[in-house]
This record gives sequence, C-alpha cells and structure tokens, in this order.
Amino acid sequence: MFPAQYEDLQIMSHAVIGFPSLEENEKAIAGLAEAGVKLIELQVPFSDPVADGHTLVNACYEALKHGGSVQATLDLATTVCARHPEVTFILMSYLNPLFRYGLQELFEKAAAAGIKGMIVPDWPVEEIEPWLPTLDALGLSPILMVTPNTSAERVEKIAKASRGMIYVVSRMGVTGHETQWGEKFQHYIAEIRKHTDLPLAVGFGVRTVKDLNALTGKAEVAAFCSQYIEWQRDEGSEVAANKMKSIIREIDSLQV
Repeated sequence: MFPAQYEDLQIMSHAVIGFPSLEENEKAIAGLAEAGVKLIELQVPFSDPVADGHTLVNACYEALKHGGSVQATLDLATTVCARHPEVTFILMSYLNPLFRYGLQELFEKAAAAGIKGMIVPDWPVEEIEPWLPTLDALGLSPILMVTPNTSAERVEKIAKASRGMIYVVSRMGVTGHETQWGEKFQHYIAEIRKHTDLPLAVGFGVRTVKDLNALTGKAEVAAFCSQYIEWQRDEGSEVAANKMKSIIREIDSLQV
C-alpha cells in the first residue's frame, strides 16, 4: 500500500500501456516488481499529455499505435495486480479518455482490477470532490497534485480531497527535465507539510541517484519515470529493470 508519513523513501516507476507493446508491458512490470519497485503507475496513453515532456509524449504516441487504451489498461491491471500483490498499482491518465469511457464504470472496473490509486493531472479538485464518497467506498485513492504556484488555500483544499499520498510537482514545466533540490524546494515541501499528514510523492525531474539522495528524508516517494522509460526504449525492459534494481539497492543502503 502507500507509505506512512516519514517512512523511508520508496521509488515509484511507470508503464505506458502499449509501449513498447502490450505484451512487453507485462514483462517490464514483472522486472520492476522483481527490482523492488513498490509503486507503479499504469499510464493510459493520450494524444495530448500536457504535463509530460518529450519522452512520455513519444511513448504515448507509440502506445496508441500498439493498442494502448483505457480498456487495455484495465485488462493489464487485472493481470498484474493479481500477479504482483506486493506492488501498489496506480492508474495514471488525463481526464479526457476516462470521461469518454465513463467515470462510474471506470472507477468500478479499476477497483475490481486491484488498482489502489489514481493520478489525473488535469482533473481539478472541485470536480473530484463530488466523487469522493464513491472513490472511498471502492477503495480508490485520488492522488492530487500541488505545484510551486499553488496557493496555500488551494493546497489545503487539495490535501483534504487527497487520499493515499499527495503528488508534489517539483517545479514548473513538464516531466523529464532536471530539477534543483535546494533551499527553495525544501521550503516548498515544508509548506505543504503544514496542511497534511499524508506522505508526499515528488515527481518531475527525478532522474539520478543524486536526485534520490536529495529527496531522502524529505519525501516518502520519488517518481522515477521518464528516465526509466528512456532506458526501456534504448536498452530494453530487462536492462532498465536491472538499472532500477541497482538504484533501489543504493538508496536502501543509505537509509539503513
């Protein structure tokens, strides 16, 4: 499940459903689970992923050509959630594909498949709030995002609607670019902590062991996604999983 506040840093990684193929998704997820990844996002590919950088944009484009869809994501989730009970699987999607599928049906099928959380970057908190009783009843945790320009008042509102954890966007911009982890970032994290006792997942620009070291003791989850997808694209899922295993071992050794 989700970590508790102030637990050791965990790594969250990623699968774009249909990239490089639906068949390869199963193998890649098995590799991530074996590497020790405890949280995995299952991304529904979309033609206009506005929060993502070129790596995930291109992966979504390829995934759509290879059969990636909401239904394909739910089908895969049913398989991998049963096969890897030690992993918390999170549905990640932009709102449009989910809305077209039908939200009530989607939530019911996602919960039945074993999905534990949802990240929908373009779904505002005001539109999520009416669905909270349904999501709570199904055991689906809406993981909402805060950004550096989110007001304190809005952070409070987002914190109240969030379940499981809060996704902290480390900086302005899109996924996959370098991020600085200095005093300004630490102040940003401290301000969010004032509004919640949920664990914090930090994403956007987490690409190296140095980045993970910087987040140790400051966040509970690091979203290591674009770099993993690049390894998968360039070197294959097996090599990518082995690199993830090495990183996790290194980070775990520092937290003993």
